[in-house]
Amino acid sequence: MTCKTCGERQEKLVKLFGKTIKVNIICSCREKELEEKNQRLKIIKKNSLMEKSFYNKTFENWDFEKGDTKLYNLGIKYIDNFKEIKEEGLGLLITGAVGNGKSYLSFAIALLKKGVPVVCISINGLLERIKETYSTLGKEGEWEIIKLLGNADLLVIDDLVTEQNTEWSISKIYTIIDSRYRNKLPTVVTTNYPVGILKDRYGERTVDRLIEMSTIVESKGISIRKINALENKENLKRFLSSKITESYRYL
Repeated sequence: MTCKTCGERQEKLVKLFGKTIKVNIICSCREKELEEKNQRLKIIKKNSLMEKSFYNKTFENWDFEKGDTKLYNLGIKYIDNFKEIKEEGLGLLITGAVGNGKSYLSFAIALLKKGVPVVCISINGLLERIKETYSTLGKEGEWEIIKLLGNADLLVIDDLVTEQNTEWSISKIYTIIDSRYRNKLPTVVTTNYPVGILKDRYGERTVDRLIEMSTIVESKGISIRKINALENKENLKRFLSSKITESYRYL
């Protein structure tokens, strides 16, 4: 086979263990395309709002005493079958109350796929990046970011509905979801709100696309933040108690 664009061969015959087999090779235009894709992804990843503290949110570090086992199993299965999932463009829409592991799950999915172009960013961070381009690159900067998102094998958008509710933000979110929908690329979205609220906010056109390209996962686990807060409170009590005892000891 030869490339229809540059005319170079895309296959070659090689001898392996005494047998002649056919292997795929990358032509010049495909190699250039992949390089441009990687460069664009590096730019958007550099601007991602994933803080350094999020990089320890992996499945290896999953705390089963706090985190929902069902969410863990879901994430592992999603990763293990990502090749087929990507071909079908199947995403996740993870809803549920604040602090019950939705973001952790999405970050763990994003971090585990080494070698796969993944973009993980909060909706507020993404919209802020678009606004920032207006002062430097104008409208071209906005479309460059949309194109960057369209090149990612997996896009993770965290905290949908926490952004400012304006016609501009609603329009941008539609454009992002629609581009993923049309390119049949998987997207993982987390939000604290149910589908009904999403439709009231963004309209059926946007949410129907999101639902069609996603499996809806409702996280009903207890708030991990509340558990952590209680643990911190108890630790503080013990710390203060020990310090007070030590102080009395020397009176």
